[in-house]
Amino acid sequence: MMHRGYLSAIGAALLAISLNSCKEQPEYVEKIYPIQEEVELKLAGKWEIATVDNVPVLTNEKQVVTYQEGWTAHRSIADTEVSPIWMNKQAFKCSLYGHDVTETNTVEQSAPTKITSNVETIEGSQMVAIVKTIYSTTDTTQNRCHFIVYRKIDKDFTKEIVGYWEVKLAQPGIPGITDHRLAFREDGTFLVFDRDTTENEWVENRTTTNRYMMDGCWLALRKQTLEPATDVRECWDISIEGDKMYWNALRADSADVRHEDQLELTRVTE
Repeated sequence: MMHRGYLSAIGAALLAISLNSCKEQPEYVEKIYPIQEEVELKLAGKWEIATVDNVPVLTNEKQVVTYQEGWTAHRSIADTEVSPIWMNKQAFKCSLYGHDVTETNTVEQSAPTKITSNVETIEGSQMVAIVKTIYSTTDTTQNRCHFIVYRKIDKDFTKEIVGYWEVKLAQPGIPGITDHRLAFREDGTFLVFDRDTTENEWVENRTTTNRYMMDGCWLALRKQTLEPATDVRECWDISIEGDKMYWNALRADSADVRHEDQLELTRVTE
């Protein structure tokens, strides 16, 4: 049984739009594509998907890709439009021809096996590309094509998030509550604590197996149970300032009505 959303279910699959052809793209009077040397110079760094086919992407459906010297890439994905996966900085082999960047994944899993980004512009903190993705499984091969805008990420909170945090709601008009604690550990797992109001103590919730991945400013949480079998995922864009951590996310309900969720956390001692 698959659930998406840490506290509530959200949209079903990553970037699930067309199967075999790209959406109609904006008309340009003239297209001047970047040359290979320009792409090679500007591509290095960490990029996060901002919009897909001119629509802001839901936070759970984001991907983060890091291009490094030596032509390797690492992608983080919490879900795909083919099947749910957990890809934590998975390595891809890269090649560059003109303004086409091709990533190839050789790991055997239900994941993208080839991603070709036809880079249209790459300026400052924004990259615009037509991205063609091939998903191969044991039964079938599927193609996807999307018009994607990436934004460059200049921060990485992988180290700063480690430790204990107390959760507070940060919604306007809703009083703050502190009835949960999260403990992020260096091994990629996290613990959940609930407050025992009778004893005024924090008690670890052992009903789930919890994992997380932190890539840049994008945090993905995963909570699993065996009986009944559940797999709950929730992603956030975060920032950390001193002893405060702020979570923001773009969500959609079952009717595809979009809204923003916010959480505020405070660092505490164990």
